[in-house]
Amino acid sequence: MKTKPILAVLTTVLLALACLLDQTARGGAQPAVPGAVVVPPVVPPPPGGVPPPGGEPPEEVDPEIEKARAAAKKKKKEDDERKALEDAKKKIEAEEKKMRDLIARAKVSKVKAVDGDSFEQYNLGVMYSNGIGVPLDYSEAFKWYQRSAKQWHPEAQYALGSIYYLGQGAAKNKIEAYAWWNLAASQGVRVAITDREKLAQEMTNDQVTVAQRITRGYILEKEEGERFPKPGQKKVAVRVVPVPEPAPEPVAEPVPKKETEPAAKAEPPVKPPVEPNPNL
Repeated sequence: MKTKPILAVLTTVLLALACLLDQTARGGAQPAVPGAVVVPPVVPPPPGGVPPPGGEPPEEVDPEIEKARAAAKKKKKEDDERKALEDAKKKIEAEEKKMRDLIARAKVSKVKAVDGDSFEQYNLGVMYSNGIGVPLDYSEAFKWYQRSAKQWHPEAQYALGSIYYLGQGAAKNKIEAYAWWNLAASQGVRVAITDREKLAQEMTNDQVTVAQRITRGYILEKEEGERFPKPGQKKVAVRVVPVPEPAPEPVAEPVPKKETEPAAKAEPPVKPPVEPNPNL
């Protein structure tokens, strides 16, 4: 009767040893014992602190090195700000000098323009139309452009036509714009040729004809002024290409009908002479 309990105990011990050997072969884990609490092994932390998850432990930073880096970064920022301020100051000084030069140039141009210099009159018109050295004033620009254009300055004639076309400083007038662009084109201003042709597409044939007449009127006025100059008037030596009359549309001439000659009448055949009969 005692043999059976001993065998049962031995069987239980052998089974426990077999499970222990199997767990050890698989990874050295502790055998699962019912009701036992598995405690993980305690691993001491590495020197230098706990490493971040999935990374290496942070390197130890020397406080002196970190302080030197911060000082260098601060110095670079201060140098950049100082350089930016110096550049801005130089730019402002350059703009102020440029403005002073332009104002002085405008004063010289005005003196010469009043004296009748066509180039300075045109230059003063450019200054007023763009606010360079003088206040922006399209009416003043128109006045000086007009004085220069009447002295046959080609660029001033084109600028005056542009004022009439845009209506800046004067009322819009396509006929006057065409006339002045026509005069500038006759003196070789290429952009005036292009703009004149585009403007012609916006005008009627009657308007173009009137503009052509105004152009010829300005040319005749110039030629008359050269023949009979006013006292103190300066002679303007400008070669002007005469503006041709608008070419009339070609009219197809009727084709003359060719007169057909009457057919020659057929002559009757010539009969042979009749020989006399000797028997008669």
